[in-house]
Amino acid sequence: MKKKIRLSRKAQKIILGVSIAAAVLLAAGLFLYIYISDNGTLGRSISVYGLDVSKLNAEEAGQKIFGTFADREVVFEEDGQEVFRTTFSELGYSLDEASLKTELVNLQAQREAERRVFSVEEDFKLPYQVVKNQEQEKAVLVSGNFGDKERTASSDAYVQYDENAKEFVAVNESQGNQIDEARLLTYVSQTLDDAIFKDPLGGDVEIVLGTEVYRQPVKADSETIQTKLKDLNGQLETYRNASVTYTFGESTEVLGQDVIGSWIKVAGDTVSIDQEAAKAYVENLATNYNTIYVPRTLHTSYGSDVTISNNEYGFQIDQSAELVQLLADIGSGSPVTRDPVYSISGMKRNGKDDLAGSYIEVSLDSQHLWLYKDGALITETDIVSGAPTPERETYRGAWPIAYKASPYTLTSDVYGYTTHVTYWMPFVYGQGLHDATWQSSFGGNRYKSGAGSHGCINLPKDQAALIYNTIDGGYPIIIY
Repeated sequence: MKKKIRLSRKAQKIILGVSIAAAVLLAAGLFLYIYISDNGTLGRSISVYGLDVSKLNAEEAGQKIFGTFADREVVFEEDGQEVFRTTFSELGYSLDEASLKTELVNLQAQREAERRVFSVEEDFKLPYQVVKNQEQEKAVLVSGNFGDKERTASSDAYVQYDENAKEFVAVNESQGNQIDEARLLTYVSQTLDDAIFKDPLGGDVEIVLGTEVYRQPVKADSETIQTKLKDLNGQLETYRNASVTYTFGESTEVLGQDVIGSWIKVAGDTVSIDQEAAKAYVENLATNYNTIYVPRTLHTSYGSDVTISNNEYGFQIDQSAELVQLLADIGSGSPVTRDPVYSISGMKRNGKDDLAGSYIEVSLDSQHLWLYKDGALITETDIVSGAPTPERETYRGAWPIAYKASPYTLTSDVYGYTTHVTYWMPFVYGQGLHDATWQSSFGGNRYKSGAGSHGCINLPKDQAALIYNTIDGGYPIIIY
């Protein structure tokens, strides 16, 4: 059994005193350490965004933070391989030093005011501002810095006419790998912004190059292509829906959709009407339906046919104006029914027949006149025509009656006469139909024996009145 040693009261007092002194010294030392460590610094066990800045003052901490940010590396990869490496600093990214130093100074003052004996690990998220030099970033992000691989250009979708489908279709785009520097700049800027926001002082930033930075082709489903497709097919449909029905009195000629469809020209992505084909059609229309300035055949009242070469009555299609109107009609995409555009028009027509049963027929050899209207003989009468001399003969041919006048005075400076008539119906070169009360009779060969006129066709007054009241200006007269 061990023997207990009992200290004297005096010894106990000495030991207690020493212990107290040691504790005081230890505390004083600790407080001295804390003072020395924390004085003029951010303190112990402190970090900013995970970066240790313990025992650093605001200035030192700022430099460490600025340097860490600037040295962050940005690694670019493409197809699983690194193709380029740079830093925030080289890209023109930096932290605003003034604003961050202000935050650090304020933090240091706060920490000094709240100094503790025993420190606790603390990480601070101080406000910061990122400064970007966009020109510097742009200068670094050039396609030549991203490897020397052969790159393929993207091809845009386009519109093409399909001969089998007889319509336009969209041909799909092809995605290449050519770098679009503008897209690259945008993509990198956004990626770095996201990385900085997540952790401004983190490690390397990896950026994978892909379609986000490649030149983007115009896609087949894009508004541009779809709008173009709709417009072109709409134009085709418009042309294919068009037709023109030409009216010639009761007769018609139809320019149908099949013919117009054959005029459609497709060149690349443009649609038009073959104007030469349309022009040829108008020319043919004029050939078939023009009745003026071409020889005409008249089935005479005697039952025989005569050819009238001097033909100045009838219809003439204005080919230039008709072509313009035809193209406009086709462009409307609707069925159109109308007369052709005429430069000269007769009174009426039925198909190629521009008389339609209404005309005045005069036989100079027989000295006889017939008036027809709507196929019915209204009257016939003997006449006296111009004397058979070059100066006084009545012109053979076809003309429209220019106008009507009642009464009227006929004058001639050449022959020196002034004659009053009741009914005047001129047709050409000062010649016309009129009553001739001075004639004792009509018909026979009187026009050859001194009674002939100066070219006019003399009529009995009652017949002149009947004719005058039956016809209007424009009425055709055919003299043979």
